Amino acid sequence: MRFKRPPVRRILVLATVCLALAVIAANLVYAGLAKQGAVLEAPPGALLYVSDFSGFQDEWELYAGQQSAAIVDEQLELTVSSAQTATWSAARPQFRDFDLTVKATAIQGPVDNAFGVVFQAKERPDNSCGLPAIILCEVDRRLPLVGAALRQIIPVTESAGYYAFLISSDGYYSLWKTEAGTTRQKSAWIPSPHIRQGLDAANTIRVLARDARYRFTINGAPVSVCLPDDEDAASTYVGGECIDGRMLDVYQDESNGTGKIGVMAQSTGTGGAGVVLRFDNVIVLSPAVPGGEDAKA
Repeated sequence: MRFKRPPVRRILVLATVCLALAVIAANLVYAGLAKQGAVLEAPPGALLYVSDFSGFQDEWELYAGQQSAAIVDEQLELTVSSAQTATWSAARPQFRDFDLTVKATAIQGPVDNAFGVVFQAKERPDNSCGLPAIILCEVDRRLPLVGAALRQIIPVTESAGYYAFLISSDGYYSLWKTEAGTTRQKSAWIPSPHIRQGLDAANTIRVLARDARYRFTINGAPVSVCLPDDEDAASTYVGGECIDGRMLDVYQDESNGTGKIGVMAQSTGTGGAGVVLRFDNVIVLSPAVPGGEDAKA
């Protein structure tokens, strides 16, 4: 007896359906673990988490107001309607070691802005800002402004601890850390030719973390941070030099072990309000190589 071969089209349809079911099942597992507060871990190179904002919207903090986070056209849109203000949205899962990438595009507002990824974020102790998401509020300090000699610092009242790796639409990047209600600039704003400047320019930001060591990549190019020799001193980068410090490919900090990942948008004093960012294709892998030194962007 001869058997007929199943049509190729039918095989492709079945394969597509199986893949879709596998993705849905994986997301359901992630969502369940996240609600239990579990830290997502996997063998090196394995997928830990993925979100293209086409579904499972309850995994991210969404809120309305002058500072808002919403799903628009299957992307996460952050709006900052006030000057010298920052806002961010975090996903539910917790991570320790991770290889995080996200695509970010500024679609409105000044190019004197700041945006990027948040990682190792801790839970807020309360909701003192009156919003369901973690928001930087009660600005009373100065944060270095992109492209200006003086920038402004945004302090946080009763905020969670977190790191933020930020870039700007006029071509700068920096590293920040918030701890015990105080936000500090760990690495000064540094110009980079790897940043695609202007509105509607998509930039892929990557943070690789393993064993409390962090590496940063912009559009596939590794970038170094300016770390002062004195940990209590301010990071200063002038004329292409890290003043009283060193340019390092790796930032190391043993104080933060696990936390959430998220995305951030910020307006500045010189740029003004009206900053609108869209984020897409959030992918988190388990670092492929111990230490992450040889992983490719």
